[in-house]
This record gives sequence, structure tokens and C-alpha cells, in this order.
Amino acid sequence: MEKKQVRYEHNEVTLEGFLYMPSVLEDIRGAVLMVHEFTGIGEYLFPHAERLVEWGYVVLLHDMYGKGNTPGNREQASELARSFKEDRPLMRERMRVGLKYLSDLGEVDEQNIFALGFSFGGCCVLELARSGAALKGTVSIYGNLCTPDPSLAGNIEGRVLALHGARDPVVEQKELNDFVEEMKKANVNCRIKVFTGAGHGFCNNTLPREPHEGIFYSAYFDSLTWQDVRGFLEEEEYLKGWKA
Repeated sequence: MEKKQVRYEHNEVTLEGFLYMPSVLEDIRGAVLMVHEFTGIGEYLFPHAERLVEWGYVVLLHDMYGKGNTPGNREQASELARSFKEDRPLMRERMRVGLKYLSDLGEVDEQNIFALGFSFGGCCVLELARSGAALKGTVSIYGNLCTPDPSLAGNIEGRVLALHGARDPVVEQKELNDFVEEMKKANVNCRIKVFTGAGHGFCNNTLPREPHEGIFYSAYFDSLTWQDVRGFLEEEEYLKGWKA
């Protein structure tokens, strides 16, 4: 596989992402726009991107914050993430820049692009989907599920997968319940899986391995997550009877 840092612009902000390309271009199955947690792009994401490339997907690790805006601590990260959560139009615009960069690549079929995000990134990919972006599917992994405008869910074109930890103190049960109702009302082809033993961050191997205030890594739930993600990516887009 090939990995390289790429730069692209949004509102005079230089974004620095990482582009992963399969070695055999003829084997490309699709593309994935991957979005980081509130701490920004880090090495915790690289194994996930590499796994997707091994499955045949072009991957863009999309930078939401911009060059030089890597947070130095969790407080700074929270401030950066909040600036987007409180301005959803800005969040959607910046996500569309990453999607355009990916879809403009000659190796990518723009009709076969997925978006996948973790935590803050889950919020970002869901907002991109709600904006009506041409996505084949959207995956939120312990993502923030709330939106100030649930009616936008009616714009979602592709399928949605949300993976959640029942012990998550960041995305609490009410937010999950509201998301279920949002997806139902919008008639979105959505599946939601709740891991009763997981909290928040179960795919981030830089976090504690033992339960710590509900935020911890789990190799077990990490493995289950990627089984679910692979099945979601590889199934047919139009499934007869899913509305039954």
C-alpha cells in the first residue's frame, strides 16, 4: 500500500490529511473518508486505515482542524471540537472539502464512497450524510449522534451504521434514543448495535485498557467493530425488504 500526506484548502485553512492507496489499483472496491476523534489525527487511526486498504479501499484520513491546529491536550481538543459542534454548517462544509478531494481522485468511483468516523468524527460523518452528500454508507463508531436539526436526516442517501457502548458517558442513552427516533422518522436504512460491555473509545488503543470513567479501549470490542464494519461495507447497497 502507499501512504502519503496530502494538503487541501478550506476557507484559507490548509488541511493536512493522509491518503492511503491499495498497491493493486485494479482491486479497489471503493473509498472511505475517515475522520478522527476530538484529539485530531494520530497514530491510533493508522492501523484502522491500513485495515481498510488491505480490504481494497482507498482511504483519506481527513483533517478537520487544519495545519498547526493539533491540540496539545484534552482541553484544547475539546475547544476545537466544540467550535464545529456549535457551527454545524461549518462542520458540513469542511467535511465536503474532504469528500470532494477523495471523489476527485481518478482511482475513486464517486458512487462508491463511504464515510467513517470515531467520536467527534462520528458526529462529522453523520452531519455530512444529513447534508445530502452522495455517500454509499456512513459509519459512526461511538460517535456523537445528536444534531440541532434532526429534519436533515431526510436528506440521507445511503445506509447508516452506528456502533455504541452502553457504558458510554459521552454519548448517553437519551442521545441514542433520540437518534433512533430520528432515523425512524426519516426512514433511513440504519442499523444500530450497542455493546453492553463497552464504554467510549473502545477502538482507540491509546486509552486505558481497564474501565476508567467509562472511557477505555477494548481489543474485544475493537475486533467486533471491524467485523461489523466489513460486513456493512461489502453488502449490497439496495437490500430488498429492509423496510419490512
